[in-house]
Amino acid sequence: MRPEELHQALCTHFLRLGLPEEGARAFAGILVEAELEGLRSHGLARLPIYTAQLERGGLNPRPEMRLSQVRPGLLLLEADGAPGPWAGLRAVEALVPLVQRQGLAGIAVRGAGHVGPLGPYVRRLAQAGLVGLAFANTPPALAPGPVLGTNPIALGAPMEPEPLVVDLALSVVSRGKVLEHAQRGEPIPEGWAVDRHGHPTTDPQAALQGALLPMGGGKGLALAVMVEVLAGALAGRVLGLDLPAPWERPEARRGPGLLLLGIEAPALSGDLAHGLSRLAQALEAAGGRLPGKRRAQSRARLMEEGIEVPHGVLGR
Repeated sequence: MRPEELHQALCTHFLRLGLPEEGARAFAGILVEAELEGLRSHGLARLPIYTAQLERGGLNPRPEMRLSQVRPGLLLLEADGAPGPWAGLRAVEALVPLVQRQGLAGIAVRGAGHVGPLGPYVRRLAQAGLVGLAFANTPPALAPGPVLGTNPIALGAPMEPEPLVVDLALSVVSRGKVLEHAQRGEPIPEGWAVDRHGHPTTDPQAALQGALLPMGGGKGLALAVMVEVLAGALAGRVLGLDLPAPWERPEARRGPGLLLLGIEAPALSGDLAHGLSRLAQALEAAGGRLPGKRRAQSRARLMEEGIEVPHGVLGR
């Protein structure tokens, strides 16, 4: 399906579920971006969960989002149960002009649903000439316990021909990928997860009831604690421990926290894009690459080839 056709079909789907035009377009846009970049675990695979949340009250289709400026360089968006992509894009829209005036600013998003991948938000900040940082906490997922979530982090920075985007969860693999395998009835690779008894497993259902392994062992756990402080305790005023898993309790309206930070790049470095281009060239010459290249390639390819829509999704 052509990306624009999928976007329109998703908009229609969300409008039927009670969202206004702005919310439907925001939700559809982030899902299509995830599919274009090959992040299927954060694209259409999440649609049944989001649909159930809208139908059963876990997400508010008609939120009264409130934006306040709590300090000169700090905004708070109280999202009133809004879908995460809608609140996330509202936050970016509010943050950009403040950073351009102040040079450095942040926005805390509280009470929204799952925002999807963080890349789309920091990419938009980078396209506005900013260096953007994003942090989000999630329901418990990481071994041991689980106590901490996969707690993704992201960075976006201006670069040519496209912004640099770093976007990763702090588990070996995102929980969305495990959900994707579970939906397809396929085993997961060894080394991704343990069951609820702490034993290694390749069963995605056992993994969802157990825990994911943290990226880099103890260092991944330490970073997850950092995100829990920034996005959970600080921005969202909610710990991952208190977040319900939306696929288990779609009626529960308690959302994670999101913290977006922006730095005006020209204020500190007028040649940031040039420096990052040099870095990319040096990495490629050494046999490496900057993060995000494969996602950019996927986006270019699927814009031409179209997006595969699984049977049964959107009535297909």
